[in-house]
Amino acid sequence: MALTFPKTKEILDLVELLIGEKPVFKKGDGWDLKNPEEGSYITFLQGKNKAVEGAIITDLPATLYIGGKLILLPEAGLKDQSQNGEADEQIIEAVTEVVNNMRTLFNNIELNPHVAPTATFPYQVPTADDYVGWILEPGSRTDYTGETPYGKATLTLLSR
Repeated sequence: MALTFPKTKEILDLVELLIGEKPVFKKGDGWDLKNPEEGSYITFLQGKNKAVEGAIITDLPATLYIGGKLILLPEAGLKDQSQNGEADEQIIEAVTEVVNNMRTLFNNIELNPHVAPTATFPYQVPTADDYVGWILEPGSRTDYTGETPYGKATLTLLSR
């Protein structure tokens, strides 16, 4: 059974609670997952027996925005990371924590499988026969986009 996504308001309210400000995100068009943005990260949502039920992908601007705001890092340091094309480990861990909180929204939806996040990893394009190859043609996809000091940010939710 496909993972049902939480409502947009629920996602944005949770992000607001965690980062301490109204997030810049709104539903929009994300980037092509076969041609990833530099510095993108993925967190898988695993269900029973570690079966991957969904995933959350953040490009570098979204990673820096969400993770940096959560742990209150200065904007100048985040801009440096943006120019370097990758986020520091502490910011990646902060994104994992945000996804960990988001999973409660997924788990509160009746009939959704109970999911838990993996660690957050650099996004690599899977092959079609890869265990997670389905992310190239997911059953469901929702993108949230917005302008940040680090560029246009995209937060993508995927379901098998």
